[in-house]
Amino acid sequence: MEKSDSIKSIILAHERQFAAKLASSVMEKPKLSSWMIFIPFIFIFYFQDFSKYKKKRKEFIENHLLSRRKALDEAREALLDDRKPDTSAIANQAGLKPKAADQYGQFMAILADHYTGLLKGAGDNYTGVIKSVYGDRPGDYLFFINRLNNAEKALNAALAPRLKKAQDGVAATIKKIEKNAGNLRRAEVKAIYS
Repeated sequence: MEKSDSIKSIILAHERQFAAKLASSVMEKPKLSSWMIFIPFIFIFYFQDFSKYKKKRKEFIENHLLSRRKALDEAREALLDDRKPDTSAIANQAGLKPKAADQYGQFMAILADHYTGLLKGAGDNYTGVIKSVYGDRPGDYLFFINRLNNAEKALNAALAPRLKKAQDGVAATIKKIEKNAGNLRRAEVKAIYS
């Protein structure tokens, strides 16, 4: 149990770091110009904008981690109970329409299977854990990354009609998140297997 707690912490730290990178690549950070220092009231507006940015970035990270925490908790509980992870209950509790609930369930199942493997792995850091589970060749890990990217896109497509009614620019934001997440994951594979 202690080993899986340690690996769980490594996984959560990695997911948090990934979410922070994704937030930084998706959200536009207010820029401070040197001339702003000379005009105090504009400087105040910059700090207000920067404060809003930090709050929204933190919300983005926490929202990104929400499903991942649930999948990781389910994977750990399943290991402790010596059973396969069952993410269908999590998907059903989300209160989504049937198509979106199905896509969310598939997304959560992919995450839970991945986390189950990682929790059985070994290592002092994320790279070590990944290599202990996926081996020294990147193909198997890249296969998981592609499955995850596709599941996220399918989930986003199922959720998009509902989101478009709520806010403008949702489609562009979703595309930006998908593109940047894919790029970050491919860079991660290269970093792990370089």
